[in-house]
Amino acid sequence: MWAFRIRKPKLKVKRLSENSNPLAKNAAAPLYEQLKFALKEMISSCALGPGDAIPTETELCKRYDVSRITVRRAITELEDEGVLEKRHGKGTFVTLPKMETSLLNLGGFSESFALRRYRVEKEILEMGEQDADEDLGDKLAIAPGSKLLHISRLITADSTPITIESSYFSLDLFPGLLDEIHDDTSLYSLMQTKYGREVKHAKRVINCRVSTPKECEIFHCNSGDIMFEVEKTVYGDERETPLQYSMLLTPSARMNLVIEI
Repeated sequence: MWAFRIRKPKLKVKRLSENSNPLAKNAAAPLYEQLKFALKEMISSCALGPGDAIPTETELCKRYDVSRITVRRAITELEDEGVLEKRHGKGTFVTLPKMETSLLNLGGFSESFALRRYRVEKEILEMGEQDADEDLGDKLAIAPGSKLLHISRLITADSTPITIESSYFSLDLFPGLLDEIHDDTSLYSLMQTKYGREVKHAKRVINCRVSTPKECEIFHCNSGDIMFEVEKTVYGDERETPLQYSMLLTPSARMNLVIEI
């Protein structure tokens, strides 16, 4: 069960330059094709980047002196090509290239994104202590009623929401952990440097399901989009001592989960 305090990431909106070239109405290429080319040029020149909102239909109609039908056809075809994506109630955005993360890598998703030179940011959605129920006690090999720290964080790459990481830690293993965690804290690094516990191996279980309305708000995705739900337990020694149990939720349209053998 996911529990969030929603903090909506700021959306970047780029405006067309007043120096944009007008469309050639007497050219052989249809106007919608010319508009597609103009938008692609803005993306390739970095005037529009991944995660940026493109101008509205009204702005495009005015700037290029074309009909709304022309604008909609250009946008629809760019959506079909995977260049743009519509987000319900938000607008149309430049698609973030689909990311890859190896399921055999001990590191987290955010480490994988950073290695690929994405600008990674983390935001705490919820954090607090609680008692372990029977299920969480079993997952962390502790007695029900033991004290846990629960933390949910939103991970973004180049300002696009990618993953919600909801983690649980035994406070017997990590006393005072609540005071050590901030938005950008690396959990693996903290476990090793502060508590002397290094991650040795991990177990992942992957499920797919449909997004909820609340998750659509957080990820700016559409109702009915498929989500990857990755259950992850990391261990610190050969005795199979669980250090962390987490659930990672990611829109499947933004991520490839890769196994290399």
